[in-house]
Amino acid sequence: MSDYKHEENLARATVMDYLKGTTDPSPERLTKAFYSSTNLHSTDSEGRLEIVPRDRFIQFAGAGKLPEHTNELLSIEVIEDMAWAKVKFDLPDRQFVDVLTLLRLLEGWKIVSKTYTVIM
Repeated sequence: MSDYKHEENLARATVMDYLKGTTDPSPERLTKAFYSSTNLHSTDSEGRLEIVPRDRFIQFAGAGKLPEHTNELLSIEVIEDMAWAKVKFDLPDRQFVDVLTLLRLLEGWKIVSKTYTVIM
């Protein structure tokens, strides 16, 4: 397997920890996927920047507070020690689309940024 494919598979595994950590609520998987100081970014209903700390998200999603949903990895691209991925969450009343930035750190691939939008 080429180095690129190997790194892509490792980055993909990190994204899958995130996705599976929300469908089968697991704070451990979510903590494993996200770097410790990661923030989640979006806009509020008035167009202002909204920042959610990683730990607040993990407390919510890892405790099973998300409605039942499906999710999927739409795309992933790796360049050296950096990757980005696009994922989609389908909830009963809306969708979320996330763009994730990952870096290959000493401890492996970690999500270092998440920017998302809500589609009603």
